[in-house]
Amino acid sequence: MSDIKSLLFKETDRIIGEAIKIRRHLHMNPELSYKEYNTSEYVSKYLHKLAIEHYTNIGGTGIIARIKGGMGKGKVIALRAELDALPIEEKTGVEYSSLKSGIMHACGHDVHLAMLLSVANIINGLREYFRGELLFIFQPGEEVAPGGATLVLNDGTLRKLKPEAIIAQHVLPELGTGQLGFRAGKYMASSDEIYIDIEGTGGHAALPGVSTEQVVIGSRLIGILNEKAKAIKCNEPLVLGFGKFIANGATNVIPDKVHIEGTLRTFDEQVRKEVHNMIRETCTIESALWGVNIKHEIRKGYPVLINDTELTNIAVKLAEEVVGVKNRQMMEMRMSSEDFAYYSHEYPVLFYRIGVLKDGAQIRNLHTAEFDIDEEAMKTGIAFISLLATNLLNSV
Repeated sequence: MSDIKSLLFKETDRIIGEAIKIRRHLHMNPELSYKEYNTSEYVSKYLHKLAIEHYTNIGGTGIIARIKGGMGKGKVIALRAELDALPIEEKTGVEYSSLKSGIMHACGHDVHLAMLLSVANIINGLREYFRGELLFIFQPGEEVAPGGATLVLNDGTLRKLKPEAIIAQHVLPELGTGQLGFRAGKYMASSDEIYIDIEGTGGHAALPGVSTEQVVIGSRLIGILNEKAKAIKCNEPLVLGFGKFIANGATNVIPDKVHIEGTLRTFDEQVRKEVHNMIRETCTIESALWGVNIKHEIRKGYPVLINDTELTNIAVKLAEEVVGVKNRQMMEMRMSSEDFAYYSHEYPVLFYRIGVLKDGAQIRNLHTAEFDIDEEAMKTGIAFISLLATNLLNSV
């Protein structure tokens, strides 16, 4: 282990400059979910250059690469990175800013992708130091439902390659450079989208009784749904929130229709079903009570992300050796969601965090126009996941 550890760290130092160049190229050329054609081609050409076997067109633009160790048969471990960017106009002002108007790598997928390509480069040159196989999943569409993870799983290639575990790392602006964050068990929430339309008779606001009160009904409905959600017995965090309310009337005009959109986040599948049923029943009751038509749609999104306890414990112990106990952080549950969760319901998985905040710098949050990272943090990501993967492959 000590031999491969020193080699991996040495190779990380050698390749970090190239990794940063790759990241900046990807950052300047972002592509939206399921349209990552040039990004996918870039990845494939990079792998071809290294003579790394890989499968293309996985779930559309996805790629799965494989590197076989030189020490014989063993475990199969997969690592994942994402291809897609977000529909955000970049405002960082950096020299490598996005060249595409309204599209930006604001979630760090360019970082993840550059690190995973660098890991493939390093591992490919150190085949004789590990057994088994290492798979590299370059996944499309993490940001948009149904989630590219479902497309990769449905493709069948991954199932044929039979990974025994899947690992992903994700940047986190709140963590300092050189830090790693972990949580065993449930880590990120499920996510569902709620759409409600209230249709009735519009009219003059000064003539009560002539029209139906769509705005009042909508406001009341949001309040009732929130109160009922809070009353549901649940030992874990539960969020039912509404962020869009469109009542396109005027000061004295009651509109015929009100449109409402919201989100549901839970950590319990039974509670998730209970809230779904509560929304349906409440809409039916309020529709009858007010004499209006209330249509509702619940678009089921990503499930709960559940980290394998054994994998997490192994990674935590290794992180303490690599970055030190003070830089190994234990994370709280997060109400945000990740399509990596789909893998966690079919395989043992580990999804952990990499700190990217330079000491003394201001936090630049994910999914914002100002998001950026301290590129020095990529060294930690490349070295750690390489060491973790090879340790798992060489373990009995």
